This record gives sequence, C-alpha cells and structure tokens, in this order.
Amino acid sequence: MGASTKLADLAHRTFILGVFGATVYIGVGTVQLVNARIEKNKVMRATWDAEQMAELRRQGEEEMERQRLEQQARRDQA
Repeated sequence: MGASTKLADLAHRTFILGVFGATVYIGVGTVQLVNARIEKNKVMRATWDAEQMAELRRQGEEEMERQRLEQQARRDQA
C-alpha cells in the first residue's frame, strides 16, 4: 500500500507540474502574440504616416506647379 500511495502522489505532483507548465507556456505564447500584434500595428501606422506625408507632399507640389503656371500665364498675357 505504501508504494501505491507514493506512486499516486508522484502522479499527482506530475499532473500539477504539467498543468502549471502548460499554463506558463500558454501565457508566454499569449504575450508573444500580443507583442507581435503591437509591432505590426507600429509598422502599419508608420506606413500609413509615410503614405499620408507622400500624399501631402504630392498635393503641395501640384499646388506649387499650378501657381507657377498661373504666374507664367499672367506674364505671357501682360
């Protein structure tokens, strides 16, 4: 009976250790997923910001070209 009790105790401890290990493993995996998502959002935000800046720059260049053409047309009329 003593060996059976020791075996049951060992099995119980192994089970508890396994549950604890699985919990830690899942927790670490979740943290990694969250961090990956945060990094992805940072990259997407930086890309969006760069696209917005490029669009504003393009619009500014178009406006400057339009003003230059208007000035040139006024000079040609005078």
